[in-house]
Amino acid sequence: MSLAMQSGWADSGGEIDANAWRRAIRPLGERDASLAIQNDDKFLHIAFLTTDPGLQDRILNQGIFIWFDPGGGEARRFGIRYPLAWGTLPASMDELPRSEGALSGSPATGWGRAGDDLEIYTDGYKEYERVGMKDAGGIDVQVAKLSDTLLCQLRIPLRAHARGPYAVSAAPGDLIGVGIETRANRTTGESVSSILPLKVWRTVQLASPPSVSRQP
Repeated sequence: MSLAMQSGWADSGGEIDANAWRRAIRPLGERDASLAIQNDDKFLHIAFLTTDPGLQDRILNQGIFIWFDPGGGEARRFGIRYPLAWGTLPASMDELPRSEGALSGSPATGWGRAGDDLEIYTDGYKEYERVGMKDAGGIDVQVAKLSDTLLCQLRIPLRAHARGPYAVSAAPGDLIGVGIETRANRTTGESVSSILPLKVWRTVQLASPPSVSRQP
């Protein structure tokens, strides 16, 4: 179900400081997960956090999808999957191949580097390409383990520009849809609790630039 959420204004135009993220965090109401969203005039910033061990394993091994609908609904108009520990995605989420590799570390053995590649989707699960972070036109994705919390951060341009065509296709003040999903398949040895997919959508009101107070 899609619920309303208000984005906050990011003053820095780049990295958002920890206190700003903390103020923006809103619980999603399931899987011990939370979401924070901010924007400036150029970028949308998203932070997804979860303390659910099964969901953390699923994200680290198979990635997390973050979808955008510039129309404010739940259509998968544009999306990103990261990290790519399990390679590329087939046509159906229920027909996944066995892993051809894994992270060089795990929650049980230590933290490993997820890599610099990500998948960019432009028509649901039908059209996607795998690109390196340096070729993603300003998109930046990071995944980190902080104590018992898994943090996924995303920065994506609001509008396409000369350095890359990948963008949310929105502007400050617009209403957009943001979806968070994980895969629904089960791998050998997984518990039932860890295979439950996450699928949540939020209708997000992007922040507008704060009014500049006039000096008397």
